[in-house]
Amino acid sequence: MSETPGSTKNPVLQFFARLSAKNWIAILGAALAVIFILQNRQRVRIEFLFLDLNAPLRISLGAVLLIGWVVGRFSFRKR
Repeated sequence: MSETPGSTKNPVLQFFARLSAKNWIAILGAALAVIFILQNRQRVRIEFLFLDLNAPLRISLGAVLLIGWVVGRFSFRKR
């Protein structure tokens, strides 16, 4: 059995080779968002409608990221 140049049997490398530029940008953006969230440790006061609570900024940023992802995921029509 001869392999073609550039081919590999490693499934992880095959997975990364199939990613498009759009996928790499999304991965980079998610990694930057996670780093930003983890660096913000102070507590903040959050007021929303009738809620008033104190929470770490990282939890509120994570919640906003999750809500944004869900909204973005379900706001586009399937092709």
